Amino acid sequence: MSKRRNSKKIIELFDSLPYKRSQRVSDSIKKEVASIFLFKVNDPRLKNITITNVQLSDDLSNAKIFYTSINTKEEIASVEKALKKSKGFIRTMLGKSLSLKKIPNISFYQDES
Repeated sequence: MSKRRNSKKIIELFDSLPYKRSQRVSDSIKKEVASIFLFKVNDPRLKNITITNVQLSDDLSNAKIFYTSINTKEEIASVEKALKKSKGFIRTMLGKSLSLKKIPNISFYQDES
């Protein structure tokens, strides 16, 4: 009987947390990706990027990373190519810094707001 009460308390505890796990992990991904762009990426096209938001699926398998850039519209195409090229490196660095079983697939979207 006590096991059942304890499991109910644990479930109530998780239901009362202010954020879902996917939200907490997406906040961590946002900080880590911003840090990676700032300190570890050597591509000059990616130096003027700011990470604005990360949307993570509930099963933590896909992450949409939204960014803004101060580059001109002509330079945005080269920024998008550089982001595609650096996807694998960024996932590798996330894998080293986050303690997750599986690192989500990442995709980049320009933030239009």
